[in-house]
Amino acid sequence: MRAITCRSILLAGAAALAGGVALPAHALMPDPEDGTAAAPVVPAPEERTTGRIIVKYRDGAAPGAFGSRGAARQTADALGEALGAPVEVVRPLSGGAQLVEIQDIGLLADDGAAPDIEAIAARIAARPEVEYAEPDSVMTIQQAADDPRLPEQWHYTAPGTGVDAPGGWDEGTGSGVTVAVIDTGARPHADLAANLLPGYDFISSPQVANDGGGRDPDASDPGDWLTPAEAAACSTTPRNSSWHGTHVAGTVAAVTDNAAGVAGVARGARIVPVRVLGKCGGALSDIVDAIRWSAGLTVPGAPANPNPAEIINLSLGGSGACGGAYQDAFDDAIAAGATVVVAAGNSDSDAAGFRPANCDGVITVAATNRTGKRSYYSNFGAAVEIAAPGGETFVQSDGVLSTANAGATTPGADSYLFYQGTSMAAPHVAGVAAILKSVAPSASPAQILSAMESTAQPFPPGGTRPCSTATCGAGIVDAGEAARSLAPTGAVVASMGWLPLLLGN
Repeated sequence: MRAITCRSILLAGAAALAGGVALPAHALMPDPEDGTAAAPVVPAPEERTTGRIIVKYRDGAAPGAFGSRGAARQTADALGEALGAPVEVVRPLSGGAQLVEIQDIGLLADDGAAPDIEAIAARIAARPEVEYAEPDSVMTIQQAADDPRLPEQWHYTAPGTGVDAPGGWDEGTGSGVTVAVIDTGARPHADLAANLLPGYDFISSPQVANDGGGRDPDASDPGDWLTPAEAAACSTTPRNSSWHGTHVAGTVAAVTDNAAGVAGVARGARIVPVRVLGKCGGALSDIVDAIRWSAGLTVPGAPANPNPAEIINLSLGGSGACGGAYQDAFDDAIAAGATVVVAAGNSDSDAAGFRPANCDGVITVAATNRTGKRSYYSNFGAAVEIAAPGGETFVQSDGVLSTANAGATTPGADSYLFYQGTSMAAPHVAGVAAILKSVAPSASPAQILSAMESTAQPFPPGGTRPCSTATCGAGIVDAGEAARSLAPTGAVVASMGWLPLLLGN
């Protein structure tokens, strides 16, 4: 396979970097609870930009946004004349925005300096006819390293620190609920495939997609490994394929009570895999289209989603303010009835500085370890709504166990791996949200969050990095108590099929 280069991923002249992106959500070295060997916190790498800008015009200011090519061309010409460099419309985006490209961005740079894409976007945003403008930045997944399989899912059952998945199953299993996992795609793992619905690949760059093309209906994960040359091109380190989306999807809804593998939090739910992350991450413009499509909204050039999601999980992130593109997409998805769950990030920093964790209306999830303390890598702060187990893999079995793949690069055999990260915490909450939606189908996103917050387990006191309501949200999510708070009076338990799991049968 031909190694991708910086030029093949990023447009020429887009060397300016803006903000920082949270690393994959595996931290490299844990620090013990006694604090004797503090772990290095992996800093967020630079968030890369693509030389393209997402522009949304105010109502009535740009009738060509979804109209004729001629009208769109006039709008781009007017913008280019104002900037002093040619502008091309790449494509219309969902939500009424456009993705535009500065054709000769060097014209806008100071003498000898790299073009400042943030400053260019700010100039566009300052125009009276523009609602917002921001660089088409690249996000990355929230976890990296793989760990070998161990059998115990303490994060579901540990008293006071697990999410009490079996207690949730007493009330509902997520049956009839669809959860979109916006991630790297998914593998047809034997312990997951029966709960997978058709998805979509929104990665528009063939090099990033690593599957021979751009956007298409195939959301399977071909692998996101990075050779040394590829890693250098996107300012990170070489790695094996993460199979991140498969792990996240398995936590939400792995096939359960089948005498094999692992359980899913929402064992009766179905997963729509939506692919946005590949080699070197994923573009903001692809992610916002994926959010709307997941919620059943129209996206130019993409087929209608036959299975709109009631719950959307995003275990990904980058640094910086939320921005109009993300916020618009989340507002649209939430208005369509979707509950949106996002990872807080893994930089041991205030989540207010990381997107989409800092966006309004989403449920931002911090990670806790097996003792209920804040995991050493987890972001924190007022932007966090709730916490869930993300684990720490100093001891592998203290991580989060889920479905994975044994392939170092391209897909291999099915496997099960322990991962750690806020990427692993978020799907616990997405799974609980699916249980609540199955218990109370008419519950709004706000009601689902309220049920989780009002019934959350209190954080254990003391120790290293204790959580509080000021740092890790309302508490550790409790599937059983939250489901009971929404269950109709007199509801009857339909199944006790989870009991053999606890007994080890």
